[in-house]
Amino acid sequence: MENLQQGADTGERRLMSRINAALRTNYQLITRTDALKDPYDPSFVLPRYFLLLAELDEIDSVQSQLAIALQQESPTVARVVQLMNQKLNLITGALYDAMVETMLPSPSRVNISESGLSFYARERIPPGSHVHLTLSHPENAFHLAATARVVYSEDEDLEGFRTGAYFISLHPNDRAKLAESINQKLTEENELDQFRTMDDY
Repeated sequence: MENLQQGADTGERRLMSRINAALRTNYQLITRTDALKDPYDPSFVLPRYFLLLAELDEIDSVQSQLAIALQQESPTVARVVQLMNQKLNLITGALYDAMVETMLPSPSRVNISESGLSFYARERIPPGSHVHLTLSHPENAFHLAATARVVYSEDEDLEGFRTGAYFISLHPNDRAKLAESINQKLTEENELDQFRTMDDY
């Protein structure tokens, strides 16, 4: 039974590791009081930027509807508008990357689930500490914010400190997006495994 459980844990860690490689993760140390705040409170560093992205998403939604009509009336103009929108998205993504790199630590080897995550941090974060987390889709399709409590921090020599935390505050819609992202990655991994199995024959 113990071996079976160890096998399950190993499989879960392997899958979560691959899933999480697709999400950019950053953290900010916060107080216990701040951990109870809304993760999108403007007092945190990144949510101010998230609010701007949310407004841009609303504009994109309206623009997409107009683009359908424009495509039928003037395909050339519609194509120009589409290219301009792609250019703006690239600029927005580049600004986001530059801002995050200079303002917040970015952990490595992140494993994530709907209830929490583990990662390797450069510096030890004492158990009982609280962190504000941001999880971003690599193509900026979505950005999530959450607060979490650190439950362990283990020294892994050159790897850094293996740190585990569970979510304290994560909006239901964000949890659903996270679950969808995890399930999508699991599906991709399963399809890839099946493809590799077919190659073995």
